[in-house]
Amino acid sequence: MRVFLCAALLVALSSVVSIGQKYHGDSWADVKANGKGTLTIVYYEQPGLVFKDNGQMKGVCVDIIADFAKFVQEKYNKTVTVNYAGQESEFSGFLKIAQNTPNILGVTNTSITDERKKIMKFTPPFMTTQLVLLTNQNAPTLTNLKDLPKVFAGFSALVITGSTHVKYAEKIKKQYSPELNITLAPSSESVIKSLSTNNKIFSILDFTEYVGVVRKKLPIKRHDVDLGNAEELGFIMSKSSDWDGLWKEFLTEDYRKGVRYKRIIADNLGSTFLNLVR
Repeated sequence: MRVFLCAALLVALSSVVSIGQKYHGDSWADVKANGKGTLTIVYYEQPGLVFKDNGQMKGVCVDIIADFAKFVQEKYNKTVTVNYAGQESEFSGFLKIAQNTPNILGVTNTSITDERKKIMKFTPPFMTTQLVLLTNQNAPTLTNLKDLPKVFAGFSALVITGSTHVKYAEKIKKQYSPELNITLAPSSESVIKSLSTNNKIFSILDFTEYVGVVRKKLPIKRHDVDLGNAEELGFIMSKSSDWDGLWKEFLTEDYRKGVRYKRIIADNLGSTFLNLVR
């Protein structure tokens, strides 16, 4: 038993070390002291927000981060080099790495919640977005959640592990459909793939994730039901990060009301979505 426990401990420690070796960044204190440094990014890909296209990083988040680096140069005369060091394919893994690795910034459509604030730091919100309920295009149309057990008879819910969407699916189950089976998927990509081929599931995703569905013209439809208040999205950091104060200086309401920000949204998500994604 003692040998087994020691082996398990070594595996856990090696896992932590491997994460630390994969991502390295500079603290803001080091950047100030040296006059320059690296802002290391780990990202979870989302169409329109953060993705790689022909070797180039693109999206709303990418443009905002570029503006942040420019802000630091202009206000503090410090050069910040942005390094997109890696992409994580599973959302829950992305969260853990950003939470546990010093001096990196986690970039995707992470909802800001009180529960997450206990274990990680957030930038101010870079966007506010609604949740949407999606099914295969051949599924019957749902217009009110109270009709879900009847309209979606025999359906199950598929949501992303570690996302706030799990909470919403559980709320729907409790209020409207006690027999609902909720299953988990590692990523939005896997959820969307399942929706494209399975007529008997529904999912809850961010509106920003729906953008990719529309662009690719996938056989998926959105249902006009009220899922509650919009969610604020932010970039994430470990509790030990000292970059959060600088982000509060930069990512203000005035920035998000400005012409530059609106152009970023329109260029990356399309003018159609400008009034829907705040």
